[in-house]
Amino acid sequence: MLINGDCIEEMKTLISDGVQVDSVICDPPYEIGFMGKVWDSTGIAFQKETWELAFQLLKPGGHILAFSGSRTYHRMAVAIEDAGFEIRDQIMWLYGSGFPKSLNIGKSVDKKLGNKREVVGKYVAPHSDEAKQWEGWGTALKPAHEPIVMARKPLSEDTVVDNVLK
Repeated sequence: MLINGDCIEEMKTLISDGVQVDSVICDPPYEIGFMGKVWDSTGIAFQKETWELAFQLLKPGGHILAFSGSRTYHRMAVAIEDAGFEIRDQIMWLYGSGFPKSLNIGKSVDKKLGNKREVVGKYVAPHSDEAKQWEGWGTALKPAHEPIVMARKPLSEDTVVDNVLK
């Protein structure tokens, strides 16, 4: 079953209906304020209460996979663990198509000095010597992976086999 909706409300509804699931796979906000978007600065991924709902929804021994950003993974993983999950592993989604969310220091130097940059063909050239010295230097790496928390709700039985059979 795939459900598209507000995760908090949907999980509460499923729990109140007595539904239990084998796994939860989610891609919550990465909490980095991506492009100034409000939805990516809610704090929901860092709240223990979010993951407590997923914990209630899962059958004993059920797994959760939760995508995260490389800069904020640790906060989400701790919230998941604090909700009662056992962190089992980390999966990496690797890609090469991201773009750096980085500040071009050379460009910022020109801006601070009040210099207007000249367009040369398709390239915007640094104006000042200081900007030329720092052109291309940035404040962040190009993203190339997204870590995924792999966690398990504790077993209700003594062994995995007994838990599965139950």
